[in-house]
Amino acid sequence: MSKKRRLIVFCAIGIMSIITFSVAAGGSAESAASTTGHGKYLVGQGIIIPPDSVYVDSYIASVDYRYPIPEEGIGLTLYSGHRQLSNRGQSELIQVGIQGGKMDFDDLPPLNVAFVIDKSGSMGDQDKMDWVKESFYIFIENIRDSDFVSLVVFDTVAQVIYPSTRMDSREKRLRFKDAVRNITPGGGTNLRKGLDIGYSQVLANYRSEYTNRVLFLTDGVGESPGILDIAATYREMGVNVSTIGLGSDFDLKLMNDLARVGGGSSRFVADREEMEKIFGSELDRAFVPVARDLEMRFELLQGVELVETWGYNHSISGKEVTYYLPTLHHGDYETILARINIPENERRGTQALIRFTLNALDTKGNPVKTESRVLEVVFVDDPMPVTGYSDAMILQSGTTLDYAESLILIGDLYYSCRAEIAETNELRDELWRSRGEGDLNEVSYTALTNPRIEELERSVSAKMKRALDLTVSTKKSIENARLRLDNEGFDDELDVLEQYIRIIGSELEMEEVKVDGFVRDREIRPVVTDRPFTDHTANLFREMTLDLRTRSDGVVAVSGFTMQSGKTPQLVNMLNEMATVEFGRIDTLTLVERNRLDQVLAEQQLQLTGLVDTSTAIRVGEILAARYIVTGSVIEMTETVVIFGRVINVESGEVESVAQVIVPKDREVVGLLGS
Repeated sequence: MSKKRRLIVFCAIGIMSIITFSVAAGGSAESAASTTGHGKYLVGQGIIIPPDSVYVDSYIASVDYRYPIPEEGIGLTLYSGHRQLSNRGQSELIQVGIQGGKMDFDDLPPLNVAFVIDKSGSMGDQDKMDWVKESFYIFIENIRDSDFVSLVVFDTVAQVIYPSTRMDSREKRLRFKDAVRNITPGGGTNLRKGLDIGYSQVLANYRSEYTNRVLFLTDGVGESPGILDIAATYREMGVNVSTIGLGSDFDLKLMNDLARVGGGSSRFVADREEMEKIFGSELDRAFVPVARDLEMRFELLQGVELVETWGYNHSISGKEVTYYLPTLHHGDYETILARINIPENERRGTQALIRFTLNALDTKGNPVKTESRVLEVVFVDDPMPVTGYSDAMILQSGTTLDYAESLILIGDLYYSCRAEIAETNELRDELWRSRGEGDLNEVSYTALTNPRIEELERSVSAKMKRALDLTVSTKKSIENARLRLDNEGFDDELDVLEQYIRIIGSELEMEEVKVDGFVRDREIRPVVTDRPFTDHTANLFREMTLDLRTRSDGVVAVSGFTMQSGKTPQLVNMLNEMATVEFGRIDTLTLVERNRLDQVLAEQQLQLTGLVDTSTAIRVGEILAARYIVTGSVIEMTETVVIFGRVINVESGEVESVAQVIVPKDREVVGLLGS
């Protein structure tokens, strides 16, 4: 059988295998871990994620961006992808970080919690029930004497196996463990009945000063008529519901919607470690609210146009976008992203882009006051001054957004060949039947083809190749972001894309060495190729210094740029001279003398290349009593040179700025590298 014939058959098998795993997308951004974890689970089974299972809001919300934690109430921070924008027009990404306050668990309001656990037969698969039991053993040791706990299990029917009880003795905790230990999987999945009884257990000891919550855990799809109406009703009564989904077959959309309507959060759990985290160190994020009924307004200024936005239910009226979030949990973080378009204009210098306001109620129903925030940027007369996002926060969220959108496009391409495959197989069956009985292996390819079949095969092959190209380019972009963030984050995303390359490469029948080449390829092409090298570097330093000018007063140490090879060509010397001049011009910051930095490096037995590592740079910054330390890297690729600089906050330990330019290796650059 020819390669073309095998390609069609293989692709058909791959597509048929996914159908039983596909789930509907939906829910709110609170449900981040549900859809992202579920997608990772599918890829682990060798399956390309169906595009309708990629919920972009959830991918964005799944990242802990480590927003500043407020002393009390709600913290609010605005970010833009760049400090400088072109007045010739460009798109920009804006991020709003919302952070709930955090206290010690012992200082939180007491809990009144009902656990509703699916014990249907499928819970015995992959030791899922064992995960649940082990997590409950952790939970019951962390609970306080003032907290009420109940346990409901359901399959075809539902029953209370541990009634709502104040956990004020060791003996009660041991009885709870015994009840958990005796749960045995078996039966069907009556979601509605389990939830009904769970709410009744919370009501048995309802107290307004308590956090009254049902935690609903399932791995399946079951009977659920009217379940969302029930959740909405109980939410009005002060009882919320959070959901946890396990495995590949639970009703993802229903669990997300149930948590959204019921005022809680939704998670997907793929392994023991994640389950134990939810019931241990992150217990408060699942149960305890810090504010309710959050209404947020995003106002576009300077003729800015909204392209798209992610994060929560929203409505658009003119130049204003209003978002609604039912509950912000204790210590939890929430994220809004907006892609905006900035039209061509004559502006120069500092301008306000957006204004953001937030109104909410605390857990007692009192208004929570927060000041309006205005986000400012600097307009310059230069198209696309730097390459990629330069704010470290936006680099994380924007890369995650690009990744999720790429998964949808890749999935669309991959699964769009279903119709062609079905038609091809029908046509081949007709040709086979017309020949009468015989050995298929003895039939030539030409005997089972015609112009229409060849056309369909070309279409499938072209789509698969486009899917592969998009996968490779997305992987390169993520690897670049990870490099600039000191090789932190995006491990799961890169694993998924590498598996995608191997899945699609196999279906295209590529040789393994060629597939490995795609996996290893990391070179990104420059966005602007005809810009002089000095203009590239001027834009880079302007972006970095604009970022530092927005920071608090203090001391800044500039370590300079280095190459991973340890060489110091003329290009590196030029960058370091520019860095000293440009950062020394910032009036609000005091520059550490170069000889003092060299002295510390000698004392610590370090080379400048060692400061590329963020933890090492922070240690040196602490010795120098610096608030910020600036490091830079020059990476020589086959056809390009990547130059990026980091601004590291020594006190917080966070990378705050990661401005970058990518320049082609023309004659001038090659000469500077060879010196």
